[in-house]
Amino acid sequence: TSSWPSWAGLGRVRRKGEKTMERPPSPEQVAAALERFCGFSPERTRALATAGLEQIRSPWSIPGLEALAERLLRALRKGERLLLFGDFDTDGVTGSAILFPLLLQHGRHVHRYNPPYREGYGLHVEQVERFAHQGIQVILTVDSGISSHQAVERARQLGLEVLITDHHLLRPDLGPPPTLWVDPPDHLLSGAQLAYLLFLALRERLEGKTGHDPRGLALSALGAQMDWVPVDEPETRAWVSGAQAIINSADCPHELQVLREVLGERYTASEMRSLSSVLNMGKRSHLVEPGSVVEALLPETPDERRRQIFRFLLQERARAHRAGETLLAQALEDIRREEGEGLLVYEVQVPDETLSEVEGPLTSRLVEATGRPVLVLRPAGPQINFSGRARGNFSFEPFLSDPDILALTTSMGGHRQAIGGSLRPENLRPFLEAVHRWKERHPPSSSPPPERPPGRLERLDPDTAYLLGRAIGPFGHRLPPPRLLTTLQVRGGWAFSGPFLVETDRPLEAGEWEVTFTFDEAGCDGQNIVLRIEEAVRKSPTSNPPGSARFPPAGGPPEGDRP
Repeated sequence: TSSWPSWAGLGRVRRKGEKTMERPPSPEQVAAALERFCGFSPERTRALATAGLEQIRSPWSIPGLEALAERLLRALRKGERLLLFGDFDTDGVTGSAILFPLLLQHGRHVHRYNPPYREGYGLHVEQVERFAHQGIQVILTVDSGISSHQAVERARQLGLEVLITDHHLLRPDLGPPPTLWVDPPDHLLSGAQLAYLLFLALRERLEGKTGHDPRGLALSALGAQMDWVPVDEPETRAWVSGAQAIINSADCPHELQVLREVLGERYTASEMRSLSSVLNMGKRSHLVEPGSVVEALLPETPDERRRQIFRFLLQERARAHRAGETLLAQALEDIRREEGEGLLVYEVQVPDETLSEVEGPLTSRLVEATGRPVLVLRPAGPQINFSGRARGNFSFEPFLSDPDILALTTSMGGHRQAIGGSLRPENLRPFLEAVHRWKERHPPSSSPPPERPPGRLERLDPDTAYLLGRAIGPFGHRLPPPRLLTTLQVRGGWAFSGPFLVETDRPLEAGEWEVTFTFDEAGCDGQNIVLRIEEAVRKSPTSNPPGSARFPPAGGPPEGDRP
C-alpha cells in the first residue's frame, strides 16, 4: 500500500495568508518564459512582464468622455430622471453594477434597466417609447448603443437625450450616433472597463477622489475576461492581474466573495472567466432576468437574496453547458470531412427554446477545434441569430461593412474577432449566398499560423509549474496556456517527474510516458504540480505493448465566450 497521502489535498487554492512558494518568479523569469514558450518578442515580453496598474489609461484621455461626463453631472445636479441602460451579458451587467451605486448616491431619480435577451441587443425604438412614457429624461448606455441611431432619433423626438458608452465597432454605413458618445478608437477595452473609467471620472468630479477603486477594478476585469479583450496587451494584463490581487485580498468586493463561496471552485486569475460565466447567464438563458444579475452585484442587496440569485445562475449555467456539449459533439461530427480555409459557416438547431444565446460558446469551441474563423447561425423564434468568432490575423471588419450582408440583417455589430447579429428567416438563403460571395472576395490573406510545437521540459518541479502554469498568465484571448512536453514515470498508481509527485487529469498505466500537456493553473500553486494531458505516448511499458492515447480537451468550467 502506498504511503503517499491521497490526492484530496493536492492543487487546492490556499487560504489567505498561507504561503505558496518561497519567492515568486521575477519579471526577468516571466519575460524569458513568455519569449521561449509563447513566442513573443523580447521587447513585448518585457512590457508584459512589468505591466502594472499605471498602464491603465486615464479616463480623460478617451475622446468624448469629458463631454459625456459633464452632461451626466448636469443631469445629476438638476435631478433629471436618469436611466442606466446596460447590456444583458457579463460586460453589461458588471458595467451597470459599477456605475449604478455612484449615480444613485448623487442623483434624485436614478433607475436601471438591463433588457432581457428576447428584446434583442442594443437600444430600440420600442424601448425608448416605453421609457418616455415612464418619464425618463436621460438614458446612459453601457456596452451598447453605438449603432442604435433610430432609437437615438426617436428619443430626441420624444424629448429624451441618449448618452452612449460602447466598445463595439462603428458601422461604416451608419457613422457615429447623433448624440454624445464614447467608444475608444483602439477597441482594446470592454464595455465594463469603459464604464469603470467613466466611474473614475465622475467620482473625481463629484467626490474629489482619485486613484483606483478595488470594487470597480475587479468587476470590470470580469467583464473584460468574458468579452474577448486580448490579454497579451500590457494594459489588459495589468488590469486583470490587479483585479486578481484584489479578489484574493481583504479588499475583495463582498458580492464576489459570496459568488466564490457559492461557486465552490478552485480559483486563479484565468479562472475569473468561471466567475464571469455565471454572470453571463442573462445572455444564455431566457429564464434569467439580467436585472437580477445586476441586483446580485450591488452592495446593498441582502446576502440571502444574493445567494439565491447566484445558485439559480449556477443551475442555469450547468444546464446550458450540458446542451452546449451535445451541440459541440454533433457539430464536430458534421464538419469532420469539410476541408478548406477561410470562414466556416455552420447552421445549428437548438431544441430547448428556454436557452437563448448558445451559438456564441459553440462558435468559440469550433474556432478552437478547427483553427478557422467560424460563423454559426441558429433559428430563434421569429428570427435567426448568428455569432462569429476568429483568431489570428482574421478580422470581421470588412464583413460588418459589406452592403449586401448589411441589407439582409435586422441587426449586426461586434469587434474585429467577435460579432453577432440577426436576420429574418425569409432572408436566410440570400444571406448565406451573400456570405459566400463575401468569402470569394475575401480569401484568406495567408494560411493560419502553424500551431506552435510543444516546448520541451526535461523535468517538472513546483517552481517551474508555477512559472509556466500561472505566473506568465493571466491566460485568455491571444494568450493561451503554453503546450508542453515531458516524460513521466508511473508506478504504483502514482506519476512522477524525477522525485516530484505529479497529479494528472487522466489515469496512466504503469510505465514511462511522453506526455503533451498544459499546466492546470489552479493546481500549480508553488507546491503542487497538476497537468491537463492532451496526448500520452508510452515509451517503456512494464507489461503491455507500446501505445498512445490522445485525450479530448478537458471540458473545464462552462465559460461561455471563452476564446
